[in-house]
Amino acid sequence: MSVSDLTTLDKPNLKVLSTTTSTNDAAREWLNSGAPDGATLVADYQTAGRGRLGRQWHSPRGLDLTLSMIFIAPIESLRLVPLLGGLAVRAAVEEFLPPVIVPQIKWPNDILASGFKLAGVLAELISQPVSAAILGIGVNLNTRAGDFPADLRRPAASLGMLRGKAVKRDQFLESVLFHLKAYRKMWFQTPRSLVTTFSANCLTLGKKVKVSPPGREPFEATASGVDPFGTLMVVDRKGTTIPVEAGDVDPVD
Repeated sequence: MSVSDLTTLDKPNLKVLSTTTSTNDAAREWLNSGAPDGATLVADYQTAGRGRLGRQWHSPRGLDLTLSMIFIAPIESLRLVPLLGGLAVRAAVEEFLPPVIVPQIKWPNDILASGFKLAGVLAELISQPVSAAILGIGVNLNTRAGDFPADLRRPAASLGMLRGKAVKRDQFLESVLFHLKAYRKMWFQTPRSLVTTFSANCLTLGKKVKVSPPGREPFEATASGVDPFGTLMVVDRKGTTIPVEAGDVDPVD
């Protein structure tokens, strides 16, 4: 595939690039020059794609989908953007999988199916020139098993691998944009419903987990819920409820 398969969609405020460092970087530049709320940038290839906590996001040219969408809103509302993104990508992935495979969200940003990571979401907050968030989305659509780096932290797969045939990028892009629009509406009108819907699709809740907060010692706890601001709540071995806003949260075998 080439970038031409991504340019078939003619939508307002949608840009398609052949190559960029990362779609979040390009979206930030666009925001600085006056991009409107909802502006979306898609790239065929990223030379320096990134995930959470500074990790590299690997995506071969012409095979997968990487995009970023701009959200302009008060800072307190932007905390729910990662949840919105996770729900939209999960819904799009579900459309392309057999009914027996149900994708779920691993808090805060991974989309998993059959134990494999298919997608990741990264939201970066910005205060200038306006209060905004840039939601980055990376989806493994057609990457082959041998194309994934050997040192990935979690087992990865592509949507094409699980469904047994290639995914057309323009069709998947249209699905993601459709679901982003729907969940943006929920986020704007009934944010509590957004959190409730996220919780219903989050495989982390109710599980024993290992929490690795940035700069702190890991600890084990039970994931008990998600608060109205998207923060994960866990209960440690002493029965103390602890909010987790960042870091890795992995299931304990």
